Amino acid sequence: MNTTLGALSSGVPMVAIPITSEQPGIAMRTVWSGAGEAIPLKKLSVAKLREALKRVLTEDSYKQNAVRLQTAIRNAGGTKRAADIIEKAVSTRKPVLVER
Repeated sequence: MNTTLGALSSGVPMVAIPITSEQPGIAMRTVWSGAGEAIPLKKLSVAKLREALKRVLTEDSYKQNAVRLQTAIRNAGGTKRAADIIEKAVSTRKPVLVER
């Protein structure tokens, strides 16, 4: 997750090669959001990686979606907002809903 957030915080699309744990889910969310491609390790080949990289680097939609997510990440409030949500949930013992 840290690598994905690092790339998206910089507005950089990516090609994910998920290997273990949470990585397949994060990779599929990256694909779903349009900010990158994913290649399962069992299907990885030089040709598939080359094609995925070519698409991500040349098709504008990947960059546009990465920048869209960059803005959303920036507007989310970062660690301060996360700490505020946790403190409110602990003190009230109730779910914290998105405030608009």
